[in-house]
Amino acid sequence: MSSRLLLPVCLAACSLCLAACADPVLHGLDAGLDAGAGEDAADAADGTADADEAADGGDGGARCEAIAVLERGELTVDGELREVVLGACERHRYTFVAAYPARLELELEVDEPLGAARALLLYPDAEAGEPPIAALSALEPGEPAVGPLAVPRSGELVIELAAFEPERTGRYRLCLRCAEGCELECTRFPIVLVHGWTGWDEIGSYTYFYGVPDHLERRGYAIYVASLDPYNSVELRSGQLAAQVEATLADARARKVDLIAHSQGGLDSRRLISTLGFGDRISALVTVSTPHRGTPLTDVALGVLPGPGEEALAFLLEWLGATAVGSQSDAIASFESMTVQFVVEDFNPANPDDDRVAYVSYAGRTCPLGISCGDVCDVEIRWSYDLLWLLAGANDGVVPVDSAVWGDYRGEIPADHFDEIGQLLGVTGPNFDHQVFYLQLARDLAAEGH
Repeated sequence: MSSRLLLPVCLAACSLCLAACADPVLHGLDAGLDAGAGEDAADAADGTADADEAADGGDGGARCEAIAVLERGELTVDGELREVVLGACERHRYTFVAAYPARLELELEVDEPLGAARALLLYPDAEAGEPPIAALSALEPGEPAVGPLAVPRSGELVIELAAFEPERTGRYRLCLRCAEGCELECTRFPIVLVHGWTGWDEIGSYTYFYGVPDHLERRGYAIYVASLDPYNSVELRSGQLAAQVEATLADARARKVDLIAHSQGGLDSRRLISTLGFGDRISALVTVSTPHRGTPLTDVALGVLPGPGEEALAFLLEWLGATAVGSQSDAIASFESMTVQFVVEDFNPANPDDDRVAYVSYAGRTCPLGISCGDVCDVEIRWSYDLLWLLAGANDGVVPVDSAVWGDYRGEIPADHFDEIGQLLGVTGPNFDHQVFYLQLARDLAAEGH
């Protein structure tokens, strides 16, 4: 299943209704079965409204002038049965993370003083009155209600626990268990892959990270691929990225996204977070060989630094496929966004890190013979590697190692600028498997709560 931007596919939906009082079990309805599915979801919403009406002074006794929604933290799949006291006029809200298309089992049990309660499955961005994805009712004290739960999409979900008579106080027990697809993995938030320079006909925005989206999606991760101008200024590309992150949040029903960015894509992402104010919607930014302090290659090409300027400019334009007159101005705008002078003196001061976002970085390193670095530089960028070596030392053929260091720097990978994204066409050096590398990045994000 692919969830790439601009080629979206519908995630499977699950709508489960509150049953009649004699039936405490959760009933699953897959999207597209029949028109009754929508009516059942509406019935579940009506059950929520009935409870709210009771809170406002129905036949349940003492009035609840308001319902307090209390955050109770993370509900771990296959964790211990959690026993909790639900106070009068309270709802409890839990978050959990699960991968599509796994199937879980939800168990709910209440004690006598509480009488009856229900658990509602919601998206994190659910608005008041929105029908739940699923609902489970426990109607007989001491008798557990157990029901299957189909995960509608990978990532963070919410369970809200409420009493049918909210003025009551009592204990309940709640747990989630995995029934099928337990080997699947996912991050809390969807991952957006952000590309850098592109210019080859066979490497469009959907295959830039060669084979990576499919590789990660098969394991359960929610993956989106940004589609930005193949070469243009950071200002323009970051604006395009903003629109696509907004679309991803809406499509995935998520609070935030994680960004994994290569090359210029890391600068686009940093401007998105800082200048465009997306720090509240980005959980983590992982950059791979991003020129956080510019690359002298563009300085030489634009004449900012002395050197073979005409040769450097011709090399870059040819490499990006920007030799046509109409595209050269866009390519030069991209080069101007990555000169050492611009990035260090203008871009970095204008785009400080946001404390709400985790910044992680990796640098690629190559060399002519592969003896000291573990990777033999591709012949296509051997000329730029030699030039950068004279100007800035160790590099990946496009970006110096020192320039790629930002935030939580986690070291070098034995790869040149092409190998880092599995190019060309999946062929990399013998010491670097790009699919294994990006899977590990996703697993790290998951382990760190992103």
